[in-house]
Amino acid sequence: MDSVIAVYSATGNSLSIAKRIKGAEIHFIEEFLDGRYALPESTVRLGIVFPVYCFGLPFPVQRFIRDCLSARDNSNLGYIYAVATCSGLPLTALSDLETELTGIGCALSYGATVKMPTAYLPLKKDAVGEIDTLAALNKVQNKIEHIIDDIENERIMIPSRWVMRRFFRALSRQAAAPRKGQLMAGDRCNGCGICTHICPMDNIRIENGKAVMGDSCISCFACYHRCPPNAIIYPKAHGQYKGLVDTKELFKR
Repeated sequence: MDSVIAVYSATGNSLSIAKRIKGAEIHFIEEFLDGRYALPESTVRLGIVFPVYCFGLPFPVQRFIRDCLSARDNSNLGYIYAVATCSGLPLTALSDLETELTGIGCALSYGATVKMPTAYLPLKKDAVGEIDTLAALNKVQNKIEHIIDDIENERIMIPSRWVMRRFFRALSRQAAAPRKGQLMAGDRCNGCGICTHICPMDNIRIENGKAVMGDSCISCFACYHRCPPNAIIYPKAHGQYKGLVDTKELFKR
């Protein structure tokens, strides 16, 4: 395949953007990381689509570049583009990505950000409902179409570098590092296992018919928002963000 998109998407926003880019084969970054998929040598266009975490790159995207891209011959990659979805300020996310790519001998040709409905519970305890989701999408439709047109025509747009990028980069990496999270399964958990399929860190297991969280949470909140009985508990949070794609489309395993 000469055009591939590596997408990291927990609650579906980034996957919904990746699906709108024509002519590319989409693979989850988790497929690269666990060895189920390797970027073909014939690939000449690579897209990286991901959400902004704590102003920077999600941990799985860092691993994808350092562990997967760095281990192959990338001389055929002529056009590397990135789309970062965010609910607030993207700050150093794209410049961090460019730095990571430069570190393995690759160059980012195009980078853009899109503001999407938030699923990040520390910022918004009441989940975004369907009406607000549609309203937020209507505001960015033209921008999304413009970004897709840029990508299809292989336009060049290199992200600017913030003066304080090193400070924010260190801050975001510390905040987004895997750790024991605040999520837990409540009494409504029926052991359906959907959370185990969508967790990007393989951090959830089913024990005695109930979901149990490990110590590698990156606060993506996919399990919380996609749990059918709404059994995942986060302090003071209410409702679920239903997202822009079907839950089964987010199954990683």
